[in-house]
Amino acid sequence: MSLAANVLSELENGQWSLATIAPSFRRRLSTEMRSDAEDKSLLELCMGFYGKVHIERICVTSSKKEIDFIKLSPEAKNLIQEAFAADYVGSRLIPFEPEVSKKLQAALAMVEKTDSNIAVLVNDLISSFGRVKSVNFRSASHPRLFGMILLGDGVDQLSEDQLAVSIVHELAHQELFLINLLDRLVNQAFDYNEVHAPFQGTKRPPIGRLHSMWALYRMVQFQKRQGEVNKKYCELLQKNLEAFESQELTPFGIRLVEIVRKRVS
Repeated sequence: MSLAANVLSELENGQWSLATIAPSFRRRLSTEMRSDAEDKSLLELCMGFYGKVHIERICVTSSKKEIDFIKLSPEAKNLIQEAFAADYVGSRLIPFEPEVSKKLQAALAMVEKTDSNIAVLVNDLISSFGRVKSVNFRSASHPRLFGMILLGDGVDQLSEDQLAVSIVHELAHQELFLINLLDRLVNQAFDYNEVHAPFQGTKRPPIGRLHSMWALYRMVQFQKRQGEVNKKYCELLQKNLEAFESQELTPFGIRLVEIVRKRVS
């Protein structure tokens, strides 16, 4: 069975595919960079590859999943900040405040209590959480920073429960980053075809709407295990399922929509 077929089989059963795809992604990065770098995390390899920086100059260590600000290499810090600089002028990486650190640790404990399988994925594949200032998001992921979840200014307004759901939300984005490496999800002619995305309330291209759908799907899955599903998330998910126009998605992308529709029906 091919990797893509194996992944689709997992997804159809409601499983996560991150652990299945990640080893292949790591091998690809190592090959492209001509470095085995076994002591480097997938996050560090990803940053070196996309940032075109020698892997030995990338150092991201963490304590309790929080970036060790003192040991963070200047090159790594710059790459993290540059990922969002175009959208948020003046944004910067900062050390975790005690109250945010406490909230994050409580949220991680809640994820583990609710779904041990997700907790294993966070432990194995999310190398670090970073704290970013002067941004308007609560949490964020970036394909060039695979293995890192950033917490923005909005984290102050989140409860521990809500932050746990946000962690799952970001993990879903990272899963779709990897799924999209297996095959195109959007037909090239429709890459920039913008249609209203219910979750954001703005027009977004197909890949953005797919990300919204997938994140909502994983959030609803997680909340079902908690025993408290947010009705608004369910309604938005249903609207997202209908937000695709004919011919926008490839067969692989269509399968993802079908999987979500079947599992939430």
